[in-house]
Amino acid sequence: MTVETKGGARVVALLALAGAWTACGGSETPPAAAPSTPSGPSSEQLGAPRNTHYAADIEATHGRVRVILREESVCDVIPVTSVVENGKKKYIAGEPTSTRPCDSKVARNVMVSLEAGGNTYRLGEPDANGEVVSNLSDRMLRDLYGEDTKNVPVAKLMLRDHQGKAQQLGTVELAQLAATERRLDDLLEEFRRVLDRPQEQLAGAELAHAYELYEQLARFDSGDPRVAGLQALFLERLYHRKATEANERFRNNLDALSSAKNILASHAMAVPNYVTVAINGGVADNQTVDWARGQVAIAVRRYPTLCGPSPDVGFTWSRLNLSPPPPESRLAFEVLRFAYDNPYEKEIALLCRRVLG
Repeated sequence: MTVETKGGARVVALLALAGAWTACGGSETPPAAAPSTPSGPSSEQLGAPRNTHYAADIEATHGRVRVILREESVCDVIPVTSVVENGKKKYIAGEPTSTRPCDSKVARNVMVSLEAGGNTYRLGEPDANGEVVSNLSDRMLRDLYGEDTKNVPVAKLMLRDHQGKAQQLGTVELAQLAATERRLDDLLEEFRRVLDRPQEQLAGAELAHAYELYEQLARFDSGDPRVAGLQALFLERLYHRKATEANERFRNNLDALSSAKNILASHAMAVPNYVTVAINGGVADNQTVDWARGQVAIAVRRYPTLCGPSPDVGFTWSRLNLSPPPPESRLAFEVLRFAYDNPYEKEIALLCRRVLG
């Protein structure tokens, strides 16, 4: 900075600005800012499980209660950030931001029961899969709701853990279970009446109804020993009936074969050699059966009385004795009876209607 004096001389003076600046400390440079701590990526971690409780899937059908138990908790969601301080990496946890379900697993070591009207019935403890299954008999249901079946209450499904704490899991309609139990009793009684009758006296419709009852009881999926016992008895009677029918067919077949052999030995007939070989060998091969079918069709046309007074009456094996055809035709009939047993007479009756109708 320049200052002009009175003598006109220029005096260049350097103002003592620098000294003043020095007196204020301006000659020193500002201190460097502290280095910031570098931060890394952030993540979320779950806190310890808390507020543990139990949940259940409940199924109550066909007199059976099935419960699948789960143990559930909630955990805090905690944000976690990684930072580097003094060259070392460390993690800093923040405040919880929310909660979420966690630590879900099947329930163990608990007791499940039904409570109604001050009465309690224990269903049991869950298995390794957290499942409890109990079949409620009519007596057990009465223990819960008493003798008044018109005013059946709703039972509470209760759980008690190993610490003795109780929790209600849901409800079960005892009215539905009671109605199912009564239906089961009705089916069992009806099934017993069918099985008590001599099986050989059962008509086709009655036998079909027995099969229906068997299937209806099977749908109950019940461990009731009454159901298992009657089903076993039905199968035993069924196998016995089938064995009796098979023995009867075998006897009929032997009778027909014996009759065919007698006809062949007693009459001189022009029959193919393979027919003679099949009958003597007791074998109904396809070629012999085809020959017999052709001969029976010819006999029905030639001797219509084999079909009875009219084609609608139909053929029965007894017609062979009432209106006996020639030996060759009779032989063909016996071959078919040997091959297909007595029920084949229905097929011959249909042939009568086709040929003569």
